Amino acid sequence: MSNRGRKRSDTYSKNTRGPVLRFRFKAVILIFIVITAICFVIYMMNINIGGSKEGSYTQTWKEKSSVAVTNKKSDTKETETAAVTEAVGESKKKKALNPIQEGKPESEDYLDDCVFVGDSITEGLADYQILPIDNVIAEVGMNIQKINDETMQTAYGEMTVLEALKQADLKNIYIMLGSNGIAWLDINDMVSEYAEFLESVKQELPDANIYIVSIPPVTAERETGEQPIANTDIDAYNHKLLELANKDGSYYIDLNAYLKGSDGKFPSESAADDGMHFVKSTYDKMMKFVLSHVVK
Repeated sequence: MSNRGRKRSDTYSKNTRGPVLRFRFKAVILIFIVITAICFVIYMMNINIGGSKEGSYTQTWKEKSSVAVTNKKSDTKETETAAVTEAVGESKKKKALNPIQEGKPESEDYLDDCVFVGDSITEGLADYQILPIDNVIAEVGMNIQKINDETMQTAYGEMTVLEALKQADLKNIYIMLGSNGIAWLDINDMVSEYAEFLESVKQELPDANIYIVSIPPVTAERETGEQPIANTDIDAYNHKLLELANKDGSYYIDLNAYLKGSDGKFPSESAADDGMHFVKSTYDKMMKFVLSHVVK
């Protein structure tokens, strides 16, 4: 009996080990499948979420592309705006009819923001204390051949006219050059030098209003004197300056016509002894003319 019992017990142990192992193996497989499925689901969810998640590569690229396009449009718009602004500025200058016509006079305060460039005739504005020395850049003997390169003594020191204009930095620039040289220099060469000077001024002081002032007439006595200057030559030169102003977009005021007498000459009472320079009352007339011929 005891042997049978022991045999039965051994048989039972052998029979129960197989199902337990199989159960464990199936459980492991099931767990592996479940874990794999869960990982797959999480992976798929991460892909979907990542595709629309802010800060993802796709979204970042889109944002960068959008910003680039926006910046490009902005830059294009700014460039177009600048071009339009520049065109409007140029258009405004070209709309002025040359010679500038007489209008309602500005107050004398207007002259505070003006600088006058020229030779000894212009220098008289400071000599007669019509204007402060800071507003006059002129020198005896200055002519159009010297204006671009030679230095001169100014209120700002020894420097070229262009450098002095930059130092003055005033809104309105009046240029009256050509009386020295009109008797012996070629008119076309003078105008070419003048154009070069205007271009330099425009580049350095793009916001300034540039007024070309016609050179004044001379008296009948000066026309026939020892160093004659012909009013016909002055008129021809001034006509070239008018053409230059129209081409350049500068303003042109015809002081010559304003100072002429009924005979087309400079009245003797308005001139100094040399028949060319001004007496003080003529400078007063000149300033009156300037103030009433301003582009609004």
